[in-house]
This record gives sequence, C-alpha cells and structure tokens, in this order.
Amino acid sequence: MRPSGCARTATDLAVQPVMVFIQAHITSADWRRREASTLAFGSILEGPSAEVLAPLVAQAMPVMIKLMKDPQIQVKDTAAWTIARICEHHIRSIAPEMWALMLRVPQPGEAAEVEGALFVGLKDHPRVASNVCLALHNLAEHCEASRDAHTNELSGPFVDLARALLACTERPDASDSNLRSSAYEALNTVLTNAAEDTKANVLLLLPVILQRLEASFIMQVLTAEDREAQNEMQGLLCGCLQVITCKLGPAIKPHADQMMQAFLQVFGAKNSTVHEEALMAVGAIANATEGEFDKYMPHFRPFLSLGLSNYEEHQVCQVAVGVVGDICRALEGKLLPYCDEILGLLLKNLQSPKLNRNVKPPILSCFGDIALAIGGHFDKYMHVTMSMLQQASQTTVDMEDDDLVEYLHQLQEGIFEAYTGVLQGLRADSKAEAFVQYIEGCLGLLLVVSTVAEQHGTTDDLLRASVGVVGDLASTLGARFKQMVRTSPYKEAVKLLMREALKSPSDATKQVAQWANSVTFQGH
Repeated sequence: MRPSGCARTATDLAVQPVMVFIQAHITSADWRRREASTLAFGSILEGPSAEVLAPLVAQAMPVMIKLMKDPQIQVKDTAAWTIARICEHHIRSIAPEMWALMLRVPQPGEAAEVEGALFVGLKDHPRVASNVCLALHNLAEHCEASRDAHTNELSGPFVDLARALLACTERPDASDSNLRSSAYEALNTVLTNAAEDTKANVLLLLPVILQRLEASFIMQVLTAEDREAQNEMQGLLCGCLQVITCKLGPAIKPHADQMMQAFLQVFGAKNSTVHEEALMAVGAIANATEGEFDKYMPHFRPFLSLGLSNYEEHQVCQVAVGVVGDICRALEGKLLPYCDEILGLLLKNLQSPKLNRNVKPPILSCFGDIALAIGGHFDKYMHVTMSMLQQASQTTVDMEDDDLVEYLHQLQEGIFEAYTGVLQGLRADSKAEAFVQYIEGCLGLLLVVSTVAEQHGTTDDLLRASVGVVGDLASTLGARFKQMVRTSPYKEAVKLLMREALKSPSDATKQVAQWANSVTFQGH
C-alpha cells in the first residue's frame, strides 16, 4: 500500500497492465511468451518508483532464477539481462536468500546442482554469460561507497567471483557476444570496489594476469583477425593490471620491473587502443613506485613522446598528457632531464590545429604539474608557458552553445591549475619574483570568469580553481598582489567569485574559498 496523500505517477500507473501480461505468460508452455513477458518485466525496471517495484522485484527474483535454467537460450538470455537490470536499479530489493541462490558455490561433497544461477550462467551460451557479466558488474558497482571499508558485500564471494570470471575469459567461444571484454570489465569492477580484506587475494591475481599478458606476445598471428584478437587481449590485460596496480599501490613494487617490461613490449604493437590501456597502466605504476619510477624513464621516454605526438588518435594523446601528470607527482625533481622534450611537445600540441580541442585543457593543467615537480627550475620555461596561458585566456565562444561553454570552462580551469602549480613551485624555491610580471594576466582572467559567472553561472570546478589561484597569488606574492586585488575592478570580481564559492554544495570548494579569503583580504 502507498502512504495516503502520495500520488501515483503516470509511470507507476502504467505498471499494472504490464504486470497483468507478465503474470499471464511468464510460465507459458510457449517459450516465445515466456521470453516476451521476461523482456517486458526487464523493460519496466527503470521509471516507476522503487516503492511500486520493490514488492514486484521480490516476487520476480525466484522466477528469474528459475528461468536461468530454461531449455531455450533466448529465455535464459533475457532472464540474465533482467537480473542485470535488477542489480542496476533495484539491488536493495533482492532478498539475502536470493543471493545464495545466485552466488552459491558447491562445497566438497555437495552436488553440482546447488551451484548458484549466476555461476552456472557464466558457463552457458556466450549471450547468456555476457549478460551475467553485466549483472556482476552492476552488483560490484553498488559497492563503490564501501571500497575503502575493511569488508563489504564482495568480500565473501570475491575469490569465487574472480576465479569464475577469469575462467570465462578463457572460454574457446569468449570472442562471441563480446563475452571476453564483458568478463574483464566485470572483473575490473569487482577488483576496484572490493574491500581492504581482499587485497591479499588481489595480489595473488597479479602474476596470473601478468603471465597472460606475456603469453599474448607468442600468440600465433597469421591473419588480420588474429592480430585483432591479440590486440584486444593485450588491451584487456593491460586494463586489468592498471586496476590491480591502483588497488594495491606500493604493494606491486616486487612485480613492477616485470610489468614495465611487458608494457614496453606492448608499445611495440601499432595499435592505439592497446597503447591507451598500456599508458594508463604505466601511469598507475608511476603512482605506486613514486621516485623509483626514475629507472624506467630512459626506456619509457620514447613511447611517452610518441603518445604526446599522436594527433590522429587524440584519446591516446590525452592519456599520455595524464601520464605526464602521474610522472610529475612520482619523480618530482628527477623529472628535470626530461622537461625540455616534454614541454616542447606540449607547447607544440597547443599550437596544432590538428589536435582535438578537448586535449588542450589537460595540457594547460599539465604545465602546473611540471612546475610543481621541478619548482624554481621552471623559471627557464616561464616566458613561453605564460605567453601560451595568456593566449588561451583570450579564448571566447558562443555562450548559447552548451558544448562550447563547457569547453571554455574546462580551458579556464586548466589555465588556473597551471597558474597554481607555477606559483606553488616558485614559492617552494623562493623564486616568486619570477611571476610578478604575469600578475595582471592572471587577474584579467579572473575578471572574465567573474563576469561570465554573474551573467551565465559557472561550474563548481572552475570556481574552486579560480579562488584557489587567488589564495596562491596572495600566499606567494604577498603585499604586492594584495594591493592590486583590493582595488577596482579586481576587488569586486574576486569578491563575487568568493561569494559564489562559499555557497557551493562542495565542502572542498568552500574550504578553498575560506582559505583564499583569509589570506587575501583578512591579512595585512
């Protein structure tokens, strides 16, 4: 029963006639009717309120589990898809005993028939197994909020899930119905959102995945199809190793040499998708090994440069820019020998009309990462990078075009992040004087952003970045900046940005605004 005074929506009211159809045909002797009614139920799971659907889901789960053993593949396939939809939209409506029916693993001495429906489904026809992978992915997604807890819902079945999904990726028919990639995607989500008490088992998984990657190099490649299969396999395995590395952090160090050797071999393949995955995996290793990553740079540098020069596949270029950020944080001052080449490539990218515009904001932000890493040594690059930031600050777009406005906000956010990195890097090495001639350019952009914010609104990320720069200018340049910012029109513009940031729903943005306000306007 719904509480009195709570009106049903039109979508809620539409459920009833559909349910009449489903109940009439879900157990029909005609498999087409069983499949149609299962499809109908799966299709109404998004839209109607959880309150209306919760009791229906509870009633439907035993039926769906039973349909997973239907003699017709089409029915099993649709039942698995429907369970995946339930896991996505109504997971809290699944009773604990249903999980036992779906995820049970037979104990020694028990009959194989007691195995859970999802584990059985992973061994079924590729279409069915692929939808089971989606269900497991959706189940794991719901554990995101508890991934840092000591334990969560994935802890109990973790080993059995990982083992079953790995077995699924090695099926002879795993290339059908996108099964292999679905299984790895589900495994990656399970690994990402599993709790702390699974880390020992994740570490045991690392050499297994690494061994598979090494085995992929000796696969027999006779046709273009074979090459495609090898590339797909290597991309999936690099992606899995990246997830494991992010999960385990420094615990991967004993395997880092072997992993880097494998990734360097992957870069030898001329395939952009594989390069993208391998680059992200290398970025994860940089984060995990920190300063020790220095020993890999002479070998990795040529491939990083290739990635940064890849205008045609701009996603690869964008990932390479992100990896530069990872390496900056890992190496800090040890980055210096590579800065001429990296900065040269980044500046060339910004000037290239061939490069997709969406790569340009991360490049600007990357200047800040480099400056933060090398500190006062960045003064060598100040003139050329500041000129580029000033040029980017003058970008204007049609404010009626939402896509262009979004791009402008990202561009401006990237510029502010660059300024922040440069200011903090110079401050750390007592070279703040090098920034003085660029104060007006920075204030000019703050004026532009405040005007747009007042007239059209802005994003929380841009607000946080803009008030953060104000705080960094005040902290780094002291009285010289404070004098300027307390005069019109800068004072009004900065105060407006501070007010907006203090109203933000984000605690992080509010904290940055409070700090920036105190160091800029409350000190003397």
